[in-house]
Order: sequence, then C-alpha cells, then structure tokens
Amino acid sequence: MEYTKKQCTLGITLLALSVIPLLHSGCTKTKDGPDGDGPRMGYVTGIVKDGAGKPLEGTHIIIDHSIFFNANITTRTNGEGKYAINVPTGSWYAFAKRAVAYNGKTYSFYLHPDNPTGFGDEGAVRNFVWKLTGTMPEPLSGHYGGLVTLDNFPGVYIEATEIDFLLTPIGPLIDGSQGEAIRLKAEDAHTLRDIPIGRYRLTGTYNGKPVTFRRWNSEDPFVADYELNFEPQIAAHCDNCSALEYYWEP
Repeated sequence: MEYTKKQCTLGITLLALSVIPLLHSGCTKTKDGPDGDGPRMGYVTGIVKDGAGKPLEGTHIIIDHSIFFNANITTRTNGEGKYAINVPTGSWYAFAKRAVAYNGKTYSFYLHPDNPTGFGDEGAVRNFVWKLTGTMPEPLSGHYGGLVTLDNFPGVYIEATEIDFLLTPIGPLIDGSQGEAIRLKAEDAHTLRDIPIGRYRLTGTYNGKPVTFRRWNSEDPFVADYELNFEPQIAAHCDNCSALEYYWEP
C-alpha cells in the first residue's frame, strides 16, 4: 500500500505526540524524599524536623545493620535538617537520636520515623520528627514520653490504681512548647507512662484525701504539692524518668 506525503506527515506527528507523555512520565519525580525525589540507589536520605515543622540541625543519624551487632554508619543532619548516607550491600534500619539540654540536664531521645521498615542497597528515604509522646515502632520499644515509677511507703497499702494524679506544667516543655495539665491513673499501679518531658507540679488524691510524694529511696519529707523533674538516667533503673515514693494517711 502506498501513502501520500500528507498521510506520512500526519502519522509521524501522531507517533510523536504519543511518545511525549511516556517520556514525561518517566521523568516525573516522586515526592517522598527531602527534595521531592524518591530513593537513590545505594543511599538513604531524609529530613528531620521538630513537632512544629522546624528542621533540626545536628541530629545524630544511625544506619544500623539488622543482623551484625555494632555494625553501623552514622552522620548528622545539616542546617536544613537533611542528611544522606551511602549504604553498602546489606540489611539496614535507620534511626535518629537527639540530645537536648533542658533545666540544667541533657536528655537523649529517639525520633519518630515516617517509615520504620528495613532496607538494602536499593536505597531508601527515611524522614524523622521529634515527638514528645507516642509508642515507638519496632525494632524499638517503649514510648517517646517520660516514665514515672511509683513505690509505696512501707505500711501504706492502698489501691494504687485508684490514685488520681494531676500533673500541671511549670513553664515550657523540653521542646519549647506549652504543655497542658494531665490527669491520669497508674493502670498497672506502678508507673505513669508516656509523659512529655518537662517540669510539673504533681498532686494526687485517694478517696478524696491528698496523697503525698517524695523522691524514691530518699529521706526527703513527703509533700502534697510535689515538683516533678525527670532525670536523663537513674542508674540501673530507667532513662528519661522520675522515681517517686508515695504516702497516704486515712
């Protein structure tokens, strides 16, 4: 079959128009990376921000091998909160840790990943945000918030699960935000969990009467209006926590 010059020109034009969208779609970038791009072969990249969306410079990034102990690669975020690390063949997890000075002490926190799953040398994007509360995803465990452990004064036997606790913030929380009063009970009778790190005025009642508190394993006086401060670590006990002893008189 023979074609006229006009028919050939029309066919070439239609073919070109059909190819252009394919070329364009092949160049389109995904938006999961810090610069709007997707994973890069052999690299893990990302951005770290606080709860208000501000980039966090100097955050410690740890790319840890999922099998071999103490086999990791580290870096820190730049002024824009971004990082990029070359990863060799293997199976890896990404973590972000931040050290924060507050009230004369330095605390260390794991930050929350947008994707906690592992990856290999195909590359990955792992962004992080600093959360004051919430459950850590595997392979981590525990909570982002602080822990308060409770112990009764010898001879005081009450239903600790029925103590009504009220924590009222004294000044800003550790990230500079304004906290809110927290009412809660010790569901396991021994701990108050996942509390945003800050300074608090702690009060409690049981059967309508005040419960008094002091530092655990101390000779401090018991007080009904207790200033609660968290410790970065109580040796052989807990991290980012406060250990208290309580007393109640019928």
